[in-house]
Order: sequence, then C-alpha cells, then structure tokens
Amino acid sequence: MDLRSLRNPFFSRQRITDPDCFVGRQREIESLYSAVITRQCRSIVGERKLGKSSLLTAIARPDMLQRYGLDPTRTLFLYLDLEGMASAERGDFWIEVLDRLSVALPPSADALHGRVERLLDAGGLRFTTVRRLLRRVRDAGLDLVLTLDEFEGLAQNPNFEPDFYGELRSLAGELGIAYLTASKRGLYELTYHHTDTLSSPFFNIFSETTLGLMTGDEAQSLLETLAQQGSGPGFCDEEIELALELAGPHPFFLQIAGFHLYELPGRGEPQPPDAYDQAARRFNAEAEDHYRYIWSQLRDEEQQALLSPNAASELQRRALQAKALIRQEEERFVPFGHSFSVFLEGRRHQKTASPTDDTIVETTSATDLTGKRLGNYRVLAALGHGGMAKVYKGYQPLLDRYVAIKVLDPRFATDEEFRARFQREAAAIARLRHPNIVQVYDFGAKASIHYMVMEYIAGDTLKMRIRAARAKGEQLSPEVILAVLRGVAAALDHAHAREIIHRDVKPANIMLRIEEPAQNTGSGRPASKDPSPAAEKDGPRTSSPDALSGVFIPVLTDFGVAKIMEGVQFTGTGMTIGTPDYMAPEQGGSGRITRSADLYSLAVILYEMLTGDLPFTADTPVAVLMKHMSDAPPSIRDRAPDLPEALAQVMGRALAKTPQERYPTGAALAQAVEDAWGLDPASPEGKR
Repeated sequence: MDLRSLRNPFFSRQRITDPDCFVGRQREIESLYSAVITRQCRSIVGERKLGKSSLLTAIARPDMLQRYGLDPTRTLFLYLDLEGMASAERGDFWIEVLDRLSVALPPSADALHGRVERLLDAGGLRFTTVRRLLRRVRDAGLDLVLTLDEFEGLAQNPNFEPDFYGELRSLAGELGIAYLTASKRGLYELTYHHTDTLSSPFFNIFSETTLGLMTGDEAQSLLETLAQQGSGPGFCDEEIELALELAGPHPFFLQIAGFHLYELPGRGEPQPPDAYDQAARRFNAEAEDHYRYIWSQLRDEEQQALLSPNAASELQRRALQAKALIRQEEERFVPFGHSFSVFLEGRRHQKTASPTDDTIVETTSATDLTGKRLGNYRVLAALGHGGMAKVYKGYQPLLDRYVAIKVLDPRFATDEEFRARFQREAAAIARLRHPNIVQVYDFGAKASIHYMVMEYIAGDTLKMRIRAARAKGEQLSPEVILAVLRGVAAALDHAHAREIIHRDVKPANIMLRIEEPAQNTGSGRPASKDPSPAAEKDGPRTSSPDALSGVFIPVLTDFGVAKIMEGVQFTGTGMTIGTPDYMAPEQGGSGRITRSADLYSLAVILYEMLTGDLPFTADTPVAVLMKHMSDAPPSIRDRAPDLPEALAQVMGRALAKTPQERYPTGAALAQAVEDAWGLDPASPEGKR
C-alpha cells in the first residue's frame, strides 16, 4: 500500500493488514512468538477495538517472522475469522482450514497443494482425512500455526461438541500445531457453562496474554508514524500532545483523534486554540457514542468502580485495567483519556444529554446537523453536498456502525407530492440487495428534514480516481475499467429487473469500496465472488485506484434521488435533475425515460475511462445536453489510437441516440466490450 495516496492515513474500523500501519505491541508480539517457537498455545484476550485481529495479522508477516528467526516458507500461519461460525457445521471448519492452507503452501509444495485442492473439490471432509493430510504437511518439514480470531463464534456453537476440541488437541500433541486464539473473554469464561466442553484437554494447553492499553511510547509512536505516512507534513508536538490528552493510550480512540487532527488546515504547525477546539469537538462527537456503548456493557458495580477507581478494590481495578478502561498514573488510577474522564464526570452527576440533542431544526447549512441526533443516528460530520442533498457521516449506537446519511434539501419538504414520492421511492430503493448497490438501511422525516440512511463506504469515488489519473497524465488500466464496467452493469441490471431506473449514473455516484486483498481472504481469490473485483497490477501509464489493498468493488449510490426530485420546481436555484455530461439524449427532451438511459450514462463513463475525456464538452450544461441529443460522439480511437476498432464500434452502439439501437442490458454491454477488447476476463492482469 502506498499510504501517501491516502487522503487520511488514520482509520479505526477494520483489521490492519498493512505493515506500515501497525505500530507497537512489542511485549505481546514477543509473547506470541515465544509460544510459536516452543509450539505452545496462546489465548489473546482483550476488549473490542484494541487490535486483536490486527495483532494476529501482524505476527504472520514474513518480515516479522524473519526478525524472530523463523523461516516464512516453513512456518505457515493460517488465519481463520470465526465470527461467522456461530451456526456452522464441523465440516465447514475443516474446509476453512484447508482453504487457508492451499494459499499458504509454498510454491515448492506442489504435490501437497494438489492434494489439498482435490480434497476441497471432493467435499464431505472428515477429521481423519484432514489429519492424514496434515501429517504429510509435517513430513514435508512445514510447521503450522492456526490463528483463530473471534473464538467466541466457535466456542458458542453447539455443533462443536467436546470431541471436536479433542480432535484439535490431538493435532497439537501429535503434529505440533500451535493455536493462537483471540477473544473478548477468556477461554474459561467462554466455556464454563458447558462443563463437557470445558473438561476437554484442549483448553488446558493454553496460556493467556491480555491485550490492554498501549504504552505511552507506543501511543506516541502510532501518532507520529501514521501522520508521516500520509501526504504533507506530520504532526507537530502540540497536535500529538492534544491527541494523547483526548484519547490516552487507547489505540481505537487514538485513531479517531489522529483522523480529526490530520484534517486540520495547516497541519504540522502550531494552530490557534480555536482550531484545536474544533478538532476536539469533532473527536468528542464521534467518541461519545462509543463511550455510551462501553458504559452500557458494564454491570452496576463495575460502573461504580469506574467512577471511583481509587476507592475500588484491587480486584475491581484489575478488572477495569483488563478492560482497558483505566490506567495507572503514578500512585493513582485514572480513566484512559481526558475525554473519557469528562464523559464519566457527566455520569457521576447523572447529567443527561442536552434537551436539544434530539431536536432537528430547519437548516440549509451543510454543518448545522453536526453533533445532532437524527432519529436513531448521531450526525458526526459533513462528507459533501450537492444541489439537492447533503451527505453526513453518522453513527448508529444500537448496531455500533458508521452510516452515511443523505439529507434532502428542506426547501422541498412543503410539497405534498414530494413527500409522497419520497416515501414511495425510498421504500423501493431500500428493497434493493446487491453487492454493487449501496445498501439503504433506513429512511424517514423529522420536521422539514427528509433523510435516507445508507451503508458507509470507505473509499474514493470513481470521479476522484479519474481526476487523479488525468492530473498525472495517466489512464486507468484495462482490468480496473472492466471491474467498474462489470460491477455497475450488474447493479443496473439488478435494479432494472425491479423496474427501478437510476437516472443519474455518473462517476461521482460510484464508490470504490476497498476490500481485503486475496492473500488475506485465504482463498487466493478476491474477497467477493461477484465478478466485479479486479486485482490491479503495475503497468506503464496506468493508475492504481485499487492499489490501497489490491481489490475493490464498485458500488453505485444515489438510486432514486433523481426520481424523488422529479417534478420539483427548481426555478432560480440553478439545479437540474441529472448531470448533463452523462445524460442520455431522451433525458433532455420529452421522451419516456427507460432503463436504456442508465446504460447510455454508463457508456459515457466507459468512454471517459478509456480515453480520459468526456465525449462532449461545451460552455454551458444546456449546450452539453444539446450535443448529446444531436452530435455524433468522436470515436474513442481519435483520442486513444491504441484501442481496437472493434471496441470503437461497440462504443458507437452504446452511445446511439435512440434507446432501441443501444445494448439491451448492462451485461450485454460488458460482454461486448470484453469481446471487442480481446481481454480474458478470467485473467487478473486482463492481458490479451
């Protein structure tokens, strides 16, 4: 990953897989490698958001293995995320193990790799079959380490009976397999209510490593290291001091503090107090709901001990330290950060949120909703705005997730027809379920505010990536273009089959969601089975919009917004429904708008990705739309002579003036492009 291509290098909602982003945890790393070297088993226990998954990932890095005297071609780490195993069968576990093993085997183990693939293809795996294979792995001089993340998913599944854990224990004893588990609670606490399971000798072979707060040096190093990885200057001393004051040595809240400080204009130089106050307010707005969740998970006696840790018993203090809620400062125990201390002080005096917190006022400002509550959601920060709506980043405490909240302009709320159309179209959009369509979770109205709540997607828009490539004199690579085309085409076909027309397909409405790279999925394939992800390879004069992790999925947003706004009077506002650069000819006249209009817009996007330019430009939006209605588009070969003539012919049909002449579906357009371009869609490189 080239972190300098990131707009902000601080992130906090996913497992860290990049070595440049993982900082600290030296004591825990040494403890885990000690277990691996001596073929012992360790259980990592820690609260949520402390980096257990990231730690398991870090110790499997080849450079880290070599640093501790291990050969990465002989010591194979198999990472299993067990969160989805709560209702799985035992055979599913062994399939996951062999799937990870298939990816981890070195190139020299061709025979073993073939045997693994044959077992996976045959299905119906039994433990005895897997054990025979693992014996061959041991005989080849390979050592296995199974890292079992989110172990609760396994321990709480009734399908995994005590004899299953006996099987795991036998592999450790006979074959020297080491197990590293990660869970919020200790293994004893997870299984104490299942006496048969707890009696299994498997749980007797573990020693426990507690993951708590970072050390002060590690916390400072995290801030300094990540800030220097991004573009522009790193943090100055004052900014690091403020982040440490707000978040303390808690890794999750340090990431949040770092994110907001990194957004400050003039970063790297001392700022006036108002600038730091603004960053602190944004941090508190985002952190408060996490604090509320932490508080809600504590028993009454734990809450009381947290409010007065120095008056609590030693046993209670140790429990709070294990939960990473307090730290020792000289002879006293204090909450992990100043912001958390302020939150607890409010709890101590039984203060509630401001009575206006749940009140949404009429507003036309893009920042007026920040810090407010909108239904079940807390509005954190503005992400962007257009003529018809503003988009905010929000947080849903009940499900502990970030969301995107699109708030339509309140000027339209007095229109009865608008309100009815909003309810009708929003309900239809919310029923769409497709990996290439942004998921709408909720919609509603409060006062004059009409809003839709959608999944929050971390990543850039296609518009941003096209602009970045154009600024560098580069073009998107063929595999990236095909990935976008396939994904958006599939999204449109899915919506069209349900009689939903987008009406405003454009690069700004296509998010590029970063996915785990193939080597982290354990399958050697992209994280999704949808055909849209593509692995970006280096090549001359091609940009790498997915270079952040190797795999991305294009996600189409803003379904139905144009339909919702249809009929609204825009006189004097300067707004239009749709974007003329990408609008179909019939959208500029009185013709009926069909699914073909969306496919025309997709063809314009394809034209822009292939050539770096739009087919039509003019001084005014109306003039652009008139060209779409009357002018023949320039051939793509006029602007990119290396493209094949067959592809130019495909584009000519896709940009036909009448809907009947165009391709009938997105899938038909995508297939025609692949055939004309002479690319093998099964090839990750997309070469001829």
